[in-house]
Amino acid sequence: MSKVELADAISKLETLSDSRAKRVVSLIEDLTELEALENASDLKAARDALGESEEPLPWAQVKARLDAQFGVPQPTS
Repeated sequence: MSKVELADAISKLETLSDSRAKRVVSLIEDLTELEALENASDLKAARDALGESEEPLPWAQVKARLDAQFGVPQPTS
């Protein structure tokens, strides 16, 4: 978020009633906490994945797994 966007968001918050502003801030705090939990989960998954194999995987194999996981169609040869 740029400084201009942040300043705009703050000015909009200032126009809200106190109770509504508190609810918005509460939602922002909840989202921040959820993001931190997601980041921790991603970090754990990455660390677990690194510990799965002693041998590095070839890029083609890693790419094929990721493509399959995210439904990326494979080119036909």
